[in-house]
Order: sequence, then C-alpha cells, then structure tokens
Amino acid sequence: MTKDETKKLLMMIEAAYPQSKFDNPAETIAAWHFLLEEYPADAVLAAFQIYVKTNNTGFAPSVSQIIGCMHKPSEVEQLSEGEAWDLVKRAIKDGNYNSQKGFDELPPLVQRAVGSASMIHYWAGCDSDEVNTVIMSNFQRTYRAVLSKQDFNNKVPEKISDVVKGLADKLSGDRYLETHPQN
Repeated sequence: MTKDETKKLLMMIEAAYPQSKFDNPAETIAAWHFLLEEYPADAVLAAFQIYVKTNNTGFAPSVSQIIGCMHKPSEVEQLSEGEAWDLVKRAIKDGNYNSQKGFDELPPLVQRAVGSASMIHYWAGCDSDEVNTVIMSNFQRTYRAVLSKQDFNNKVPEKISDVVKGLADKLSGDRYLETHPQN
C-alpha cells in the first residue's frame, strides 16, 4: 500500500466516521502507512468495507481491526471446535486398525491439534467415557491454541516474521554459546 493509498483510506475513515478527526494527519498517515505498507491496497480497502458493514460500535477502526478484517474470509472456512472434534471422533472409531488413514484424512489444523496418527491409535484404545470427556476437552483446548497461533501468524507480515525468526535463531545461538563456551 502506498502513502497516497493510505491517505485515501484515512480520508474514507473520516468520511464514514465524522466524529473521528485525526489530530495530526501527517503523523497518522505515516504511522498507518508504516503498519499497512506490506498489504495490497485492494485487500485493505476490502477489509475497511467489511469493518464498516459488520461493526456496529460506531467507532472508527484501528489498524489491527483492519488487518483482522482482512482475515475474516479465512476464519469462516475454519472448523469450529465441535466440528473438528466430530472429525477426530470419526477417525478414532476405526483408529485401532486405520489410525494413519484416519489421521491423513483430517484437515491440516486438526492434524496439528491431534499431533500424530499414533494419538488416534492411542485414543481408540481408551474408554469411551474418557474419550468423550477428558480427551475431547484436551483436544478442543489444543485446537483453540492451534487456531489462535494460525490467526496470529496470518496477521503478521512476512517481512516482520522473517525478522522475528532471525532474532529467535540468533538468541538460541547465543544461548548455545553461553552454555557451550568455545575454547
């Protein structure tokens, strides 16, 4: 998104939400541009349109709300906890003999929450009461965490993600050197 496109977006926000006037337009444009420059202008404008049409608070959107709206269509495609658990239960039913096949048929995010085909096999050998209470509860909690992590990763621009990964790699390397000093 260019600076001019950012300026147009902010003008649209002011037009749609007359009570929100930006005190220092130059700084506001610079800040919003810095935070949105990674995204295509058409995606940002579509997200603004989604925000206006779905948010009834009467308040203008923040940058994070605009970014969140860019990911709304992908959130609709995600399974709910109950839907995901139903798929896992189906895989567990035949898990003693076909755990790998059952695992492979699960959607990727559900697979991440399950962990591996061996978990399907293990759960298939458990008491049905345990499967329907403890295992279900643990799976749903894990699935929520997987969705949350996926949501976060989707919202972080690739350039920033690369910087964070580089820092994490450097820090883990520095920790290794602290615990394993070179002679």
